[in-house]
Amino acid sequence: MDFVKRINETLHIGSDWGRVYEITGDIDFNNAYGLCKVRTMTDKLILEAECTVDNNRLVVWIRSAESLKISRKLLRGKYDVFLVTEAQTIKLVMGTMTFVPEVSMH
Repeated sequence: MDFVKRINETLHIGSDWGRVYEITGDIDFNNAYGLCKVRTMTDKLILEAECTVDNNRLVVWIRSAESLKISRKLLRGKYDVFLVTEAQTIKLVMGTMTFVPEVSMH
């Protein structure tokens, strides 16, 4: 069965972007960490988000300074979010990410 959520997102270049994912189930969060990568549609890595595990929540954060590194020519990419534990790697979320390059478009 596929339990991965598919959520499309929008990232305004020059702004912070953050999400919190609550994780349920029988999971040992000791030594767990998160991964979130944003890639071009052809799988070239654009950036990695900062991830923090807080009890049963995974906090994913892209700082505005990091978002400014995204080429203004890119209008869309894809991303995925993983929780990595000692026992398993769980893909939580995936989707496309639309990049809004101009401040006036916010």
